Amino acid sequence: MGIILTNIRVKNFRSIENIDLNLGKTNILIGQNNSGKSNLLKAVDLALGGYREVSESDVFISADERLAHDKIAIIDILLKPLNSEGIIQKSFSDFWTSVFTDAWITTDETNGDFVGIRTTIQFDLRKNDYTIIKRPILEWNDCTDKAVVGNKKNFGNDMVDSITSFYMDAHRDAVEDIRNKKSYFGRATSQSDLSDELVTELEGQLNGINTEIVKNIPALQQTNQRMSSIGKTMGASASVVEIEPLARKISDLHKGMDIVYKDGTSAKFSISQHGMGTRSWISFLTLGAYVDWHIEKIKIDDEEAENYVMLTMEEPEAHLHPQAQRQLYSQIIGFNGQKIISTHSPSVVAQAEIGDIIHIEKANGKTQATHFNITKYTPEELNRIQREVINTRGELLFSNAIILCEGITEEQALPLYFKEYFGVEAICGGINIIGIGGQNYITFLNLIKDLKIPWFIFSDGESSAIKTVKKAVKAITDELIETLPNVVILDHGEDYERHLLASGYEEIIISAINECEENEEFFDNYVKTNNHQSCGRKPSGKPRCETCKQDIYEDVLRDYDGDGGKKRAVYDCCTGKRAKAKYASFVAQKIIAQAEISRKIPPKVKVLFEEVSKVLDIVKKEEYRNDEVIS
Repeated sequence: MGIILTNIRVKNFRSIENIDLNLGKTNILIGQNNSGKSNLLKAVDLALGGYREVSESDVFISADERLAHDKIAIIDILLKPLNSEGIIQKSFSDFWTSVFTDAWITTDETNGDFVGIRTTIQFDLRKNDYTIIKRPILEWNDCTDKAVVGNKKNFGNDMVDSITSFYMDAHRDAVEDIRNKKSYFGRATSQSDLSDELVTELEGQLNGINTEIVKNIPALQQTNQRMSSIGKTMGASASVVEIEPLARKISDLHKGMDIVYKDGTSAKFSISQHGMGTRSWISFLTLGAYVDWHIEKIKIDDEEAENYVMLTMEEPEAHLHPQAQRQLYSQIIGFNGQKIISTHSPSVVAQAEIGDIIHIEKANGKTQATHFNITKYTPEELNRIQREVINTRGELLFSNAIILCEGITEEQALPLYFKEYFGVEAICGGINIIGIGGQNYITFLNLIKDLKIPWFIFSDGESSAIKTVKKAVKAITDELIETLPNVVILDHGEDYERHLLASGYEEIIISAINECEENEEFFDNYVKTNNHQSCGRKPSGKPRCETCKQDIYEDVLRDYDGDGGKKRAVYDCCTGKRAKAKYASFVAQKIIAQAEISRKIPPKVKVLFEEVSKVLDIVKKEEYRNDEVIS
């Protein structure tokens, strides 16, 4: 039986004013840079005794607030007993009962036993500095302010030995780890566990090897003699300066160690000659090796001993290509212990369970955290979200906002209009524009809403499209789309192409088509070739065939003559097979290239962007602000 950290509450720590999170065995933090992911990882590490250095910068203050000495940061964690199948139990095992003792265990007849630990960062007048205080939580209750807390206590020796927190930031580097005795690699390699007699024998051999190397390499011997004169220069005749090609002491072996990597039939190369991806990866693997050694050592000392391990890790995918990211994630899942990992990788997220994802965002300078609530969905709905969103559109989880549109035409055109209107690429502002084929709004919206990502819809005005949007929006908001300014629907039953034609872009579309085809007469030839030709068949309304008893169909002929004929030809030409994807960006670029500012953005697209500007506080280009004033 083991233990698990099931809940963490953080108040006034760094960018976190107030967060309350349930945790599982694996937890994946996603969100924009500077949203507070690292601060949450640090809070967990601090609560478990890993992180020990604190200062006034660790206490949250609002923009206009001056930090008072009586303001404290609070981190509450809740530990519960866990059986070998990963199910929470009522009581701790005998081992964990002996580790925590009655000093930390709270007995709850209804909910079972737990260990609550309150960590506070507070100002100590005697030390004139901030310090860390630990206290047991006697009653957890539903928030930090309502929790009942006991007197100050230090972790007992058994708690220190049995609860281990490992924090790895995004700047890990195996080359630096080799030289650093305090790194996980250094800790592991400096623990020799050899007898004194064997250490004396090996160090004697190392001394002899060092002497022979210097003696037999003239350049080293001469350099060694020159350096030894420093004693005479400084008036200390008894001083000794020597070159040590190899470490002379077993405890210093890490100083002269190297890691070599051989790829296939190539020669061996030092890890220092490899890229940061390989160096970062190996750094993580050395941590895994250290944890395994640490647990094995505990078992040797006491076969009945158990150990709780927490890994808090920033961006495990750093510097790795997508396939390597997937392999690394599988290794992380196999890591002994509980894990909280921050990531910016859709490849990593695609492998995670939906319920493990925690979205981190910063609003008004305050970090907020949201779990995806899997309890609201059926297994089929969860499977659809995993299949249609996480696995194929995982990047949307890292968005500041999402614009859902009908299909490939809008998905190509809207980013071009966006850049023209706001002066920046949509993706640079963290805004994803996704064409979903008009069918999967509800799948996307379920996930987006639970993660509190702002969303917008740009929909065709056809009755079937409106019906689909209404159903999806009502399912997540219980509101009518007519009342939602973030849902923009084209007028008069139009789709995107008909909206462009109704807005007077007919000649521009023709010019774009001809330019795309590199033929100035392409459109005219299209009209000549397709006018009065069949565009499909429909029931004629005549009596069924007496022989086969089937409906009688007739051809539907294209009609590009008379009033509106040219518009019909343009519409058919730019919406034909493969035409939507082919012409969309050419048409948008031609529209943007017009001289008249009021004509550069289609009317309904401008309505959408006005709402985006309001919700996300994005400033549009000056010429569009001036155009609005003139209008």
